Amino acid sequence: AAELQAAQDRGIAPTSTDRIAPWFTAATLLVAALTLMGWWLAQGSDVAIARTVAVLVVACPCALALAQPLAAAAGLGAAARRGLLLRSSDALLRLGRVNVAGLDKTGTVTVGAITVVDASDAALRVAAGLERYSGHPIARAITAEAAHRGIPLPQAQRLEETPGEGIRGVVDGSSWELRSAGPGAIELAGEGGQREIIRLDDAVRPEAQTTVATLKRLGLRTTLLTGDHLDAARRIAELTGVDEISARVDPHSKAVWVRRQQEAGNRVLFVGDGLNDGPALAAADLGIAMATGSASSILVADGIVSTSSLAPVAAGIRAGRAAERMIRRSQLHSIVYNVLAVGAAVIGMVNPLVAAVLMPVSNAMVIWNAARVERLVLQGD
Repeated sequence: AAELQAAQDRGIAPTSTDRIAPWFTAATLLVAALTLMGWWLAQGSDVAIARTVAVLVVACPCALALAQPLAAAAGLGAAARRGLLLRSSDALLRLGRVNVAGLDKTGTVTVGAITVVDASDAALRVAAGLERYSGHPIARAITAEAAHRGIPLPQAQRLEETPGEGIRGVVDGSSWELRSAGPGAIELAGEGGQREIIRLDDAVRPEAQTTVATLKRLGLRTTLLTGDHLDAARRIAELTGVDEISARVDPHSKAVWVRRQQEAGNRVLFVGDGLNDGPALAAADLGIAMATGSASSILVADGIVSTSSLAPVAAGIRAGRAAERMIRRSQLHSIVYNVLAVGAAVIGMVNPLVAAVLMPVSNAMVIWNAARVERLVLQGD
């Protein structure tokens, strides 16, 4: 609840337009007043009024005001079409500025379901026979892998399951026991001294390695955060290519990691899905939750990945940066237009009628730049 309240109370930072607009308005009014006074003294009221009206008409603050909303709307649309739904344009622009990414392991980088990653067919056959009627997640993973390989399941007899320890029984006339062999592994032991290890882990999302590579290419340093054992984290890190690992971390430690990165001057993106990711999602500069995650993480996050893929996260960063780039360009074009057009109106080169025709030109430039956001994101796809 505290994390949700903190996320909801987060203020929206003033935009560059908010900072420029008061100065622009003051400068336009000052130029108009000086134009009126100067031409009044030089050539009388008729010329002075005409020149002043031209200055006020040709000045176009609306283009400056539209620069951010139009480009940000285009960026939000580009991100949404690729599977990332963001709460606001402020979230989009903050996403474009991040330089550190913290990725939760289970359910984010991985699919969130236990799978068999290494086992011989013979060991899998016996283990699946023992686990055939068990509802334990490990049992389901073993039987599912046996089915995937097309291995027929033998009938086990005299089964004895001890919660937290393992299961034993008779398969093909021999006694077998299936028990824990440390993090991410179980051992199949036979009465004749046979020993086989079946390795289990959460399967990495197919696109995780590509997404991490894209994040690194965009200039982000990536860290995998998990409450799991270090060995399990290292395996996922090797498969995905993340820069750093932080294992055995609890929910509070994830939030502490985020704050330490921020204290070092970094802008932090955190991607998670679980109930225990709420504090980190709320503390990060930009928190993104997987749509399959817990309700609390979705409520706290600034954005939601609506697909079963990590790729939308990288697409959202590209969209945020493209929108920021077009905002800057539109503001620059608007300022250049206003300086030239207002200057021409002051010296009499533009009358009120021409000023009325020129004024929409600045708006057209802003609309054109906003339309280019999608094209820039496409170039990165």
